Amino acid sequence: MLVSIIIPSYNHQHYITQSITSVLEQTWPKIDLIVIDDASTDDSAAVIDGILAEREGGFRFIKRKRNSGLISSLNEGLAIADGQYFCELASDDFLLRDSIEKRVRFFTSHQEHVALFADAFRVKGETETCSCVLDDKRRALFRQHDPLSSMLSGVRPIFATGMFRTETLRKIGGFDPQYRCYEDLEMPVLLWLAGKVGFLDEPVLCRREHATNVSSTTSTIRTDKILCYEKLSRNPDLAAYASLIRYQLRRSYLALGRHLSDHGGGNAYERRIFQNAWGYALQDVRLLWHLLKWGRKQN
Repeated sequence: MLVSIIIPSYNHQHYITQSITSVLEQTWPKIDLIVIDDASTDDSAAVIDGILAEREGGFRFIKRKRNSGLISSLNEGLAIADGQYFCELASDDFLLRDSIEKRVRFFTSHQEHVALFADAFRVKGETETCSCVLDDKRRALFRQHDPLSSMLSGVRPIFATGMFRTETLRKIGGFDPQYRCYEDLEMPVLLWLAGKVGFLDEPVLCRREHATNVSSTTSTIRTDKILCYEKLSRNPDLAAYASLIRYQLRRSYLALGRHLSDHGGGNAYERRIFQNAWGYALQDVRLLWHLLKWGRKQN
């Protein structure tokens, strides 16, 4: 079984070598590695070129001239992936040596599954730890008969630990380009709707925590979350969860409203997204207050 692994690279020149090497040195031999540098402003692309030359190939390297965002990189990798299975690896994370083999073995004995999630070790800066990322709430997801309520409430698997059937991801439509970086709520929900999702209760990668993590620094997380809940609210397969989705959407709008008040109105894009919160204004006086303050300031 061939596994395609996409590494979306952006400004991680100090970590990208370890990330790529961890894939090339896997115990599982059938790997299709695709590295996409999203117009890094540091020396990431040069570092990757050096690895490619040193190893005389071994992976595909796509070098962008213009930054397009994580979702665009994932979709480009998915479109050209040759593997039966698909993984994402952040350019500042790295795999344990038998990571792919363990996950492929799982699928071999669980042919009916469309996705698999696992755990990860925590790396703090340069320091590897024996601390696992999953908490009890996330681990409990996989013991629930219907985990969608918990997931829609914000308890999600670690998307980076996932391995997915490439065909299933393509049938779902890939990663929605309306988001720039918030792929880890909608996609797990859609995968659960598409078929069985498994869990391997052991670490398969090392997940790095540092000051420049995309998840902690990208301002579009806040607006992506609203767009995601808006989209899920229109999904007929989630009609049973409509009230929960609307509640989470209202909370997300309120969080954006607080952000706007804390940052002098934010930017024009955030205010434009916030304008759609008027339908929820009468349900929360705090939201109404923020809307009256910022909801009409479009420019």
